[in-house]
Amino acid sequence: MCDHWMPLVKLPLSTEQFQQLPRNAAYKYEYLNRQAYLSPRPRHFHALLDLQRPRANVDKEVDIVPLPAANVMGLADLFAAAFGSIQPYGCLDDRTRLRAANEALARVQAGGDGPFIEGASFLAREGAQVVGAILLTLLPLGDPCDYECYEWKSAPPADCIARCLGRPHLTWIFVSPLHAGRGAGTALLTAAATRLLGMGFTQLLSTFMIGNESSMLWHWRNGFELLSHPASYRLMKKRWQRYLQPGGDAAEV
Repeated sequence: MCDHWMPLVKLPLSTEQFQQLPRNAAYKYEYLNRQAYLSPRPRHFHALLDLQRPRANVDKEVDIVPLPAANVMGLADLFAAAFGSIQPYGCLDDRTRLRAANEALARVQAGGDGPFIEGASFLAREGAQVVGAILLTLLPLGDPCDYECYEWKSAPPADCIARCLGRPHLTWIFVSPLHAGRGAGTALLTAAATRLLGMGFTQLLSTFMIGNESSMLWHWRNGFELLSHPASYRLMKKRWQRYLQPGGDAAEV
């Protein structure tokens, strides 16, 4: 999830200023010798959407059109603007953020996040202007509460999308700051969900970073179910219990 773009932040502050500093859960806050140290502490959560769940009509102010794979790299400026105040890109200067945006989009286009599902990726347009996009990729099937579910151990088959040999993942969804909160993101999700159902998929997985409350609320509002973190105590306990049972598989731990 591009964690390497999260820098260590150093701020010369008084004790009083440090105490008043707004906190983000993706960082660890420490104070030493009149200087604040904000160390990256990224943690990702996953959510699952049942595509067969009835969806309400979307009162959208934009047009939703297909996103050809060849046009992915043309979204870098919009990507950088949309994540200008959101981690892991919020602490970057404009030039570095644009470089990070190009890297993230190139990874999608090259299949680094799993095969790109071009048929279920869309753009949001207002007139001739692109104001949002949703990019989906395909992850292997498996327990979505397991780390191993989020990357292919070997090259996926060339026809994996056509044969539904995996679970779609909402890799990126972003909307221009000037159009945020006006339904464009939900309209993009609705178009993608409808198309995925038509392709034979029944679920959509998504990932967001702790500290991004707006993303968490958006997922909740659109019907996603928050999944247990792979490293949670409850899941680790269940794995150990299965392991200790007769015939338990050590590979599960």
